[in-house]
Amino acid sequence: MKLPESVELSAFVDTSAAVTSTLDDDASSWGLRGDMLREQKLLAPGGPVDPSDWRHPDVGWGVVMADDDAVSVADRAAGADAPAAVRRLLAARHGSPVLRYRPELGTDRLMRYGSDGSKQPPEIGVSVFGTGPGRIPRYLLIVGDPTVVPWRLQFALNRRHLVGRIDLPDEALERYVDALLTDWAGLEPDPGAALVWSTDHDSMTQKMDVTVAIQVDAALRSDAELTVRRISGAGATHAALRDALAASHPALVVTSSHGMTGPLEDPVAMRATLGLPVDQDHEALDPLALLGSWQPGGSIWFAQACCSAGSNLGTSYDGLLAEGSLAKRVVDGVASLGPQLSPLPQALLGADQPLRAFMGHVEPTFDWTLFIPDTGQHVVTELVRGVYPRLFQRQPIGLALADYYAGVGALYGKLSDAHNDVDAAVPGARDRAMYFKLTALDRESLVLLGDPTVMAPLLPSQQTD
Repeated sequence: MKLPESVELSAFVDTSAAVTSTLDDDASSWGLRGDMLREQKLLAPGGPVDPSDWRHPDVGWGVVMADDDAVSVADRAAGADAPAAVRRLLAARHGSPVLRYRPELGTDRLMRYGSDGSKQPPEIGVSVFGTGPGRIPRYLLIVGDPTVVPWRLQFALNRRHLVGRIDLPDEALERYVDALLTDWAGLEPDPGAALVWSTDHDSMTQKMDVTVAIQVDAALRSDAELTVRRISGAGATHAALRDALAASHPALVVTSSHGMTGPLEDPVAMRATLGLPVDQDHEALDPLALLGSWQPGGSIWFAQACCSAGSNLGTSYDGLLAEGSLAKRVVDGVASLGPQLSPLPQALLGADQPLRAFMGHVEPTFDWTLFIPDTGQHVVTELVRGVYPRLFQRQPIGLALADYYAGVGALYGKLSDAHNDVDAAVPGARDRAMYFKLTALDRESLVLLGDPTVMAPLLPSQQTD
């Protein structure tokens, strides 16, 4: 990017001169002091557009895929190189654009091609929502694994857009799209049933239980229309989980546990079990055994666990942990696997009766990021509220999580303030910078797998004749 030699302000002092300036000698450092993120709110003439209406052209839904220069511009615009199931989905959601990830655009822009041969690279974070030329839809479905469309793009889009990802073999993808297009007709779970399962191994799982599982359970129980099955502590075995799922077929499943990140000396085995929930007997969940006794059939699953969604390219936490510590070895071991999706969401979303959506973490998670150390205040409240009441208010799942992701911007803003305080030699600023960076990175690593427009099934009180 070549910048002009000077900047001009839209300010007025008197008629003598324009308000301009060259840049300070140290201006190149100014842009490094943290991400200053803002949310753009759009008002259509006559009133605001309903953000849950993804079919509205000023909201919009679209697909994000890796670019391919071997495909013609017209075919790239139409998504002709997409898997057959995705082409069917695009045809059913007529007018939805296909946007392209190009490595040289990083997380700053996406490429839009037109059937007339035109090219536009709309800016992520500031472009107007919608399906029209030069716009980026608010709802986006990434198609492809994180080796071709990286997690970091999903993290960046999540700050303002409502993003899901799907990466399945062709037959499994066909099943998922079939279910999506019919809103899981004939595969509905019990809309009034929920299951909250959490382990109690150590201080980490106890903190996860207190900040997430217990809070979600309490929120769900505040609704007289919901029946909540709670399995915790010594009873949190995989056998109990399988039995409860088969017996109640809940619309919502919440699991809180360690995620499998071993054996560190065997990358092949580690990749095959990455992020699987570890039960009270220290066993990793077997997805095939699970699907042998229960089919997801339209349920939604949130797995609070290390790597429950996958691993990234490298690690965001290099330089944070002490050399030789087990935590450092785990972080480095996960990073060595490269970018991938974990096996549990793959199995559930591609099942004979597919899951609606899966929420989980990329990379390991940290205890510090669950609460503010000096006050003990929980910082995942908006995640709990995304699960209940927003999901059960029939908000699209992407929109239900929007306030949680909006907090990423606030955290990066606090990180920027801490950077400034470090420069000003304010006591404690370095510790605050470390905390806010860690918390921002951890929060943005929660991702949605599946389409962001899916909604929880209707409760009886929401059904009409």
